[in-house]
Amino acid sequence: MRPCYFVCILALFMFAMPGYSENHHPQEFLKSIAGTKDEGEKIFNHFCVNCHGTKPMISLGAPEIGNERAWGERLKQGMEVLFKHTDEGFNAMPPRGGCFECTDKQLILAIIAMVPKQAQKGLLNNLLGHKEYKQ
Repeated sequence: MRPCYFVCILALFMFAMPGYSENHHPQEFLKSIAGTKDEGEKIFNHFCVNCHGTKPMISLGAPEIGNERAWGERLKQGMEVLFKHTDEGFNAMPPRGGCFECTDKQLILAIIAMVPKQAQKGLLNNLLGHKEYKQ
């Protein structure tokens, strides 16, 4: 019975994984949204929502989108620290938030999309005058 079970699981992965890789094209997605008004929100919804959504699929204690209490202390650290944690990974979050194809600017736009609305404008203004990010 066990060999049959193993073969079935193996066959499932052999047939399912190629289908996943054929449908997962983050470069094309990122290229299609580059420069759009809601680029950060789209990146959030594609890459970040599972952990940072209001009802996360993966509950690991990540700050939820727009939650003032969760973001308050983090915002006091500044964008440099927020970006560093995103770029290098922090606690259970993987480096670059799992979006290895995202540019630095795209990651920052995703961070801005996650913070409370009243903090977004200030962060966007700071971004415009900031150093060049990898494109």
